[in-house]
Amino acid sequence: MTTVIERNFFRLLRSGTFGDNEPVEPMSVWKWKRIYQLSLMHGVTALVSDGINNHANDFFMQLTNEQADEWRQTTDAIEATNRQINKTIIDLFAILNEEQTRPILLKGQGLATLYPNPLHRTSGDIDIFFPYTPQANKADLWAKTNGKDATQADRQVLQYLWEDTRIEHYRTPQQLTNPLLNRKLQTIITSETRCCDSAYVNMGDIRIEVVPPTLCLLLIIVRIARYIISEGICLKQMVDLGFFLRKAGDRVDYVKLQEWIKTLGMEHIARLESAIMVDLFGFSEEEMPFVNPKTAHEDTDRIREDIFRLTSNHSEDWYFTQGKNIFVRTSNSGAMLWHIKHSARYMRYFPNETVTSFISSFARSLSQIEE
Repeated sequence: MTTVIERNFFRLLRSGTFGDNEPVEPMSVWKWKRIYQLSLMHGVTALVSDGINNHANDFFMQLTNEQADEWRQTTDAIEATNRQINKTIIDLFAILNEEQTRPILLKGQGLATLYPNPLHRTSGDIDIFFPYTPQANKADLWAKTNGKDATQADRQVLQYLWEDTRIEHYRTPQQLTNPLLNRKLQTIITSETRCCDSAYVNMGDIRIEVVPPTLCLLLIIVRIARYIISEGICLKQMVDLGFFLRKAGDRVDYVKLQEWIKTLGMEHIARLESAIMVDLFGFSEEEMPFVNPKTAHEDTDRIREDIFRLTSNHSEDWYFTQGKNIFVRTSNSGAMLWHIKHSARYMRYFPNETVTSFISSFARSLSQIEE
């Protein structure tokens, strides 16, 4: 049974994104504070704020002056951050294009262009994909020379600061932890980025290359799946999926996409994602053409529980540390138990990836132990 916090949270989020006009119910000051905290947790604060503004004349829309100021100030901060990131993208892509490295903008600001107000999508850094190794090497060399604090997160990712913004260079836009599935995914990515027409978005006075539509939708689906099984649901990603389907879905080859989903063994997790959009965001089954609509509905109760129970990024809480004695302990004993239970809860949706994802996280935790 849903609570008034859950109902109002989704009413406001849907209103600020997809046009839901269902009136809000009365809530206490504490419950409004909880909605604010949930919006921060899921990266949708400015979008929920848009919903609050849409319902400003509702009889039960009774925020205190302090709370109303908090929403406005947070939204203003998100807008300012996005303006700075947009400027950095324009400056950086002008340089990287001049260097002939073929930078492709991932996620973030590229998807924000699909939003009614692009400045209201919460962003944090700039992710750039370089599809060819020689150009990627050239871009990394430029970053190490001109950026600050350049670090190689792994073989596929270089991180650095430029114009006070975190930049990440990717050799592949998405990975899976299951080796066999990851090889299949990389084959799809390589083939699609090298054989298909390029896609672009306009930012300022320049065109920015982004991932081709069909591949972009696959990457959104894969990314949501990875988060569901390892971190828990992230509503910002679901909003990305919704806007992409409604604004760019007509450019997607759904026959090809369905074949990719089948190749990656993602039919069940893709159906779960479509059920979330239908049950929680009010989409119709016809708007989910990447799955069979007759089997698109799944029980989303566990997803709803995750949304309103999740309090932190659990994957960062359970790294192992070594104390003064020889025994190994976890940094948060409850977090490791959470991971075990969480993996078990979602095993049936994406079994091959869920098992290797858990093992990968466990191995990464062990790597934190001092030699």
